[in-house]
Amino acid sequence: MTWYRWQIRQSHAETLAHFYRPEDRTCRGYETPSNADDDAEAAYQWADDRQSEQVQLCVDMLPAEQRAAISTSMRNKESGRSVWSSGRAGDQHATYQAAKERLFPMLVSRHLVRIEVVA
Repeated sequence: MTWYRWQIRQSHAETLAHFYRPEDRTCRGYETPSNADDDAEAAYQWADDRQSEQVQLCVDMLPAEQRAAISTSMRNKESGRSVWSSGRAGDQHATYQAAKERLFPMLVSRHLVRIEVVA
């Protein structure tokens, strides 16, 4: 879900950039004072964003139908309902499962998922 929310923020920011300036020229360079909690939250957000970028690189290597299945599944999970579907995903569940199987070794190779052996 962290990756999905990051992806939505990126898409929204890109869309807004076509219509609005990212900053007001009169306030350029101003930084809002922060406290330790804000700094810690910003650090966690930075780490989540870097991790999401790596996940996106892996997702980009999947075929279009698997990317569509993942996106549809994430949208349903975000809403808490199973109302979204995609004609590009074919058999939604089977395509999603195949995408997860293909993604897993990519995520492991980028150290985004760790395999623990239980003895």
